[in-house]
Amino acid sequence: MINRVSTASQYQNLTSNLMRKQGELNQTNGQLSSGKRVETAGDDPVSSVTIQNYRQQLTQIDQYNSAITLANNRLQTMETAIAGVEDNLGATKQKVLGMINGAMASNDRTAFKDELISLRDGLLELANSRDEAGNYVFAGNQSDTKPFMEATDGSMNYHGDSQLRYAQIDKSVNVKTSLPGDQLFTDIPNSYGDFRPVFSDKTATMDGLTDGSKLHLLSATTSDFASAETIQVSFNEVDVVDSDGNTTKEMQYSLNIGGKAVVTDASYDPQQGISYKDPAVANSATLNLQFDGISSGDSITLEPAQTINIFDSIQSAIDNAERPTSSPAAEANLQRVIDDLDSGFVHMNQQRSEVGTIMQQVDRQLEQHLDFELTLNQAQSGLEDLDYSKAIMDMNQQMMALQASQQAFGQTKQLSLFNYI
Repeated sequence: MINRVSTASQYQNLTSNLMRKQGELNQTNGQLSSGKRVETAGDDPVSSVTIQNYRQQLTQIDQYNSAITLANNRLQTMETAIAGVEDNLGATKQKVLGMINGAMASNDRTAFKDELISLRDGLLELANSRDEAGNYVFAGNQSDTKPFMEATDGSMNYHGDSQLRYAQIDKSVNVKTSLPGDQLFTDIPNSYGDFRPVFSDKTATMDGLTDGSKLHLLSATTSDFASAETIQVSFNEVDVVDSDGNTTKEMQYSLNIGGKAVVTDASYDPQQGISYKDPAVANSATLNLQFDGISSGDSITLEPAQTINIFDSIQSAIDNAERPTSSPAAEANLQRVIDDLDSGFVHMNQQRSEVGTIMQQVDRQLEQHLDFELTLNQAQSGLEDLDYSKAIMDMNQQMMALQASQQAFGQTKQLSLFNYI
């Protein structure tokens, strides 16, 4: 049986072959122009899926890197502000130490008071610091609310909240980008423990510190702060005669808790301090007090408090700045301010260290993202980018094949049976 191929069929096959070769050449030219081997899913379906996955991961990394940039800006703002607070507290402490100097003239103390007011105002500005977007960094989640404002009585009220703001810098990594102002400025650990001293000058009608007293509270703690009450401690030095008739001086103390006298004229041991536990109550709290610089006749009140407000402490220094240098209560209050400032400085240093630790974590995460981004780009390039050497060789071969097909088509097109009749 003879298979016959019509002229039209042959012409159609040759035309299709030319178009296919021309298409291959056009595709190679397009790849050389774009530098990409895979531009559509049809170019390489398997590689196209992988490339799309790489692109999604790179987009996610870009989002995380943007979050890292924002987090770093906020953290740097906080770190700078806290460093400024540390400097402010250090300068304030030096001024208060100068005020304790009894040789200062009244006009000098007035000048120191003015400087303390300026330092307090500077501290307020730092507490109301903003980031590059204008958000208050120490206001918790109330970032558009000014956290600290001065009340009519001179106290500083906190208007933010106690919440933390976070930034997601990786799939399962969130970092703090804010510190609540109350945690930073109004909840500073009390350097004495669980009680704060309240000093007053002794008068004919009121207990307090005697002239020349240097009474200083070293520590005041309780094993159950929830049940803590106001404490008053009084000291009195008496003559004690031993069995041999020798007379010695002994410092005694009386203890009043919650308005009730619980200890009267007990011997005070400077090394052991005061330790009290209510014998009438099972499992009662243990109270431990330690003092220094006691003078006979001194009396001190202790109020329950585990934290301090650094603004209140500085205001106390301002209030006592111009009190007479002969007032032992004024000097004791200033000494208490110094203790508060020391505690505040340590607290700020701890908070600054925490911010620094977060910044290091953010930097490490950024390095990981950059490394992973480089790896993904290399992998994507290996699948997507064009091998120019191979592409040029392919183009030359395709051009030669196309030219050969064109020549064959031209010759075949001229064939006819009429040429043999």
